[in-house]
Amino acid sequence: MDKIVGFTLSKNEIEHSDIDFFNVELSLEKGKLLDYNFYYWGIGKVECCKIDDKYSLSFPLNLSLDDKNILIYIEDGKLIIENDWLGSIPVFYNEKEQIVSTLMNKTIRSNREFNPEGFNNFLEFGYSILGQTPLEDVKFMRYNSKLIISNMSVDIFYKNDVFSEEKMTEEEIVNSISDYLNNKNYNTILPLSGGYDSRLLASLIKNKDNMQCFTYGISDNQEESYEVQNAKKISEILNLNWEQIQLEEFHKYINDWFKIFSCSTHLHGMYHIEFYSKILEKVNKKNSVFLSGIVGDAWAGSIEYIKITTSSEINKLGYTHGLIADIKQSKLKVDKKTIADRWFNENINSINNEKFQVIQIIRFKIILLSYLITIPEYFGFPVITPYLNKRIVLGMINLEKDRRKNRVWQKEFFIKKGLNIEDMKIKKSTQNSLDMQILKKSGVDTIKIEKIEKYIEKHYLLTINNVLRNRKIDLNWGINYLLRIPKVGGLMRRIGVKDRKNTSYNSYLTIKALEKIKNE
Repeated sequence: MDKIVGFTLSKNEIEHSDIDFFNVELSLEKGKLLDYNFYYWGIGKVECCKIDDKYSLSFPLNLSLDDKNILIYIEDGKLIIENDWLGSIPVFYNEKEQIVSTLMNKTIRSNREFNPEGFNNFLEFGYSILGQTPLEDVKFMRYNSKLIISNMSVDIFYKNDVFSEEKMTEEEIVNSISDYLNNKNYNTILPLSGGYDSRLLASLIKNKDNMQCFTYGISDNQEESYEVQNAKKISEILNLNWEQIQLEEFHKYINDWFKIFSCSTHLHGMYHIEFYSKILEKVNKKNSVFLSGIVGDAWAGSIEYIKITTSSEINKLGYTHGLIADIKQSKLKVDKKTIADRWFNENINSINNEKFQVIQIIRFKIILLSYLITIPEYFGFPVITPYLNKRIVLGMINLEKDRRKNRVWQKEFFIKKGLNIEDMKIKKSTQNSLDMQILKKSGVDTIKIEKIEKYIEKHYLLTINNVLRNRKIDLNWGINYLLRIPKVGGLMRRIGVKDRKNTSYNSYLTIKALEKIKNE
């Protein structure tokens, strides 16, 4: 199996011997495209990942931009980079330095100054939005766009959206997903959460003998977690080869996360690095692919329509789940949000289209969510997911409203297949305490205040450090514990009790990424 995982195009030579982050023998090739150095790396023979003189980051190899993909080619004496309809694979570029790369760190040269609006957006969302990273010189390709490099310039162009309203039956959607999953004979590795998206994938894989499933828990006792218990029950029903992975130390992977994602997103998915590193010890990589349920829930009907009337309300599209920092603590003031205003004015119709708004929501967040497909590929596993395929996505979005609400169509499918585990009496914990478990066990490297206090209020940074530094039982830990108890937690929230431990942790994950870019 051959798959390009990432690439860099640069006018000057850049060191790339460090891209095999997890020592899984990723291959690295270097060539020339016009006058630019072309570095590309990945799984197997990456030099073979080419169709009609176009390099493709798809898997299996194809030229479609209606699925997860990037195309790199020469046309009329110009270098062209095109991304897909969602922007599934983030691509960063530095116009001044003439660098384009899937690794943000490769585009950063001497200038590490912050862009005020990009910086504040990062605090408010926890990830970069609308084509601007927190750094002044580093931008990223928005969905459905084309980057043209010529005459010592880097220019970005946005293509028009075309969303079909052609309807598919529920049976046709399920069959399309099945065909997508079963058109090649792979060994498949499935992170099985027990939710609808991975459950649907597990039920549709035909050769279950060649599939291995893994789950991690998120409650105090990870084995009792609803994710583990649900996955265990699904595996019993479908006779799957399944195993639980115990997570214990994912904070030690913060530097690995930062090497891949830099400050394009907060420090969030290190648990997946620990998860995949332990999976790697248990599987045969040869001819193995990862199946991902990334954002399947959004298309199936879990996200409700939100009316947006001004550009100041676009944070409602962020679905941040509180993993942000307090934008009021920023010292970088922005009189007018030019990036947000321009995007809002250009996209007001699609933003407020009740059917297609969900596409814009996922496009907003895909720069973060893409870690679900990026990390497995840096472990040497190509990723397959039907939920980034435009035809399948539009099929789900175009279902009747009453069938999508609360994902009724999927619930009925699981009932027919005997997989309606929500109706079964399964003893499980609904706690989500994984971050706090690991924080209490291993702590974190606190924020280096001197590196970032020029941009964020010092008292705020000190508070975050003080709250997180204490790993012994105190009032903050006690409140955090009580808030996780059903009914008790709900009552405490209604009377205004705040979880300082969890809020400080979320702020830390956001700000630490910004501090690290100044600490490099």
